[in-house]
Amino acid sequence: MLSRLIKIGRANLLALGLAVSIFYSCSKPHKVEPEVVETPAEYELKDVRYFMDAGDRLDTVTVKREGMKLQNSTAILSTQQFDDNYEELVKTSQFEVDKSTVPADVKLDRFEVQVPERWYGEGSYGYFSEKFPLSSAEEQKPYGVYKKERLAINIPPNSTIVVDRQIDAYHLVCSFSGLIENKTTGQRYSLKGKWKGIVSYNNSSVSLNQYPLSE
Repeated sequence: MLSRLIKIGRANLLALGLAVSIFYSCSKPHKVEPEVVETPAEYELKDVRYFMDAGDRLDTVTVKREGMKLQNSTAILSTQQFDDNYEELVKTSQFEVDKSTVPADVKLDRFEVQVPERWYGEGSYGYFSEKFPLSSAEEQKPYGVYKKERLAINIPPNSTIVVDRQIDAYHLVCSFSGLIENKTTGQRYSLKGKWKGIVSYNNSSVSLNQYPLSE
């Protein structure tokens, strides 16, 4: 009988020990690993250059500007003046980038670069005063004061003078190259593609046509 009680007591102690072991095992805190947050890479655009390659060209397009009418309803000659400041002229820019060599996380349109304004040939060009985003959409900015002209127009008696104005716009398609650098790792990637835009304006002209005032 005593031996049986001792066996039961040992069994109970064993069960108690196992329960305590399980309790401590369950209540032991797990080590929490810190969350790893990856910092987005920072990129820098360098050494952007423009050049003429196969298929590139410079085209001249005549742009018809807004006309105007000047009237003289009197019986004597009238002279009217107006200032022409070319405010409607715009500078355009559009990039077509070969993205095969550029990391997928690079936001190209966040870069702003200088673009050609004059093309002198032999790889020589001048830059526009303002920068444009490296965007695949056509971007526009005011061209600035091309030049200011004051015109004095004589209008015969009882006549209307129709003023027609036009100017030549130079559209350029050229190639460009550059480097994109990962500022953290120092790794560099080549950048290439095409640039399209109006580089400049020239050859402004004005024509006058006289009509009877009744017309």
